[in-house]
Amino acid sequence: MAESDGACRPGAEWIDQLPACVALLVGDVVRYANPEALRLLQARQPSDVIGRTLETFIHPLDLHRSLARLRYAESGGTNPVTEIRAYTCEGRPLMLAMSSATLPIDGQTAVLATFLDLTERAAMEQRLRQTDEDFQRMMNTMQDVFYRTDAQGITRYVCPAVKHVLGYTAEEIIGLPAAAFYPDLSERDALVAEIRKHGAVHDFPGRMRRKDGVIIDISISTQALRDEQGQYAGVEGIWRDISERKALERRLEHLATCDSLTGIHNRRSVLAILDQLLQRKAPVSVLLLDLDHFKRVNDGFGHAAGDGVLCRFAQIIHQEKRSRDFFGRLGGEEFLLILDGADEAETLQIAERLRLAVSAQPLDLPEGATVALTVSIGMTQVRADDVRTADVLLRADRALYRAKASGRNQVCG
Repeated sequence: MAESDGACRPGAEWIDQLPACVALLVGDVVRYANPEALRLLQARQPSDVIGRTLETFIHPLDLHRSLARLRYAESGGTNPVTEIRAYTCEGRPLMLAMSSATLPIDGQTAVLATFLDLTERAAMEQRLRQTDEDFQRMMNTMQDVFYRTDAQGITRYVCPAVKHVLGYTAEEIIGLPAAAFYPDLSERDALVAEIRKHGAVHDFPGRMRRKDGVIIDISISTQALRDEQGQYAGVEGIWRDISERKALERRLEHLATCDSLTGIHNRRSVLAILDQLLQRKAPVSVLLLDLDHFKRVNDGFGHAAGDGVLCRFAQIIHQEKRSRDFFGRLGGEEFLLILDGADEAETLQIAERLRLAVSAQPLDLPEGATVALTVSIGMTQVRADDVRTADVLLRADRALYRAKASGRNQVCG
């Protein structure tokens, strides 16, 4: 090692100790390679590299560029770092970051090249690119909507499927509060509270407003995101439009609980309600209503006219009953009205009002005929010892029988 003016200048042997790869080229032939370069190129002996041309190690598609850089360096230029594809002595592909500069040796112009192995980084970048491409392809083909929000509820990502569901493009939504698309903010608050409490939710029900103003039903499955300190950093997950499913459920529920002719509760539904009220042990009264002489309408004018009479009767009772009461059809011309919280006096008063309302509205029938409707009503109150709906209905049925026997158009208890 030489010293001059206090500066330390190493001799040439220091190149062998470098952890970086160094090669010396004259023309396009390798004249020297340090141990680190030989190791990277998988040389079993120096002659596997030294004396070989650049063409031996450089990928054909990068060879022209490499030779041009070599000529430029020979002319006195310094090449910036560039990435070049190469091969080892055993044919393993490499990705190298290479730079070069001229170095005069023994009256010749040589090129000193240094290079770093970027193979693993390049492979990692390729894997990342592939992962990103796979992610984007999945996002572009999804029917459900994948989304991510930050801790303040601002939408940071939403997949393109949102266009088909809400009518907005992803670009229109990103940067806006997720709550802006909820018709009822309390539903959004309930979702966030559930996520904060449990860390995730699955199939959580909600609603959103589309761009055209239509409210849709959604199902949300999502989880909380945490930062490096474990603090809440937002959520990510999937939501889907379940409007069709909800509409089908409502139709099925309607078919299961509503009378197909009149639209009120069917027998199964209204008796189930009575059973629930029995279990509650709350003050409840029931009215059993039966249209008088209904068979004459069916026999004289046909079943279509009879169906019209039943529908009109149901409309009258529905209009006159209290909003908290339950009205259903048991079958034929027999109906049940459940009065929630009515005592005996109020039950009688309601029954009389209904009876008068029915008799005051004659109905038009085919061929210009009219029919004056009347109804017989049996009333009873639920007792503390009633454990079955059959017990209540039996008393109401006996009361109805007395009303019929008393000349019809009567209320009996």
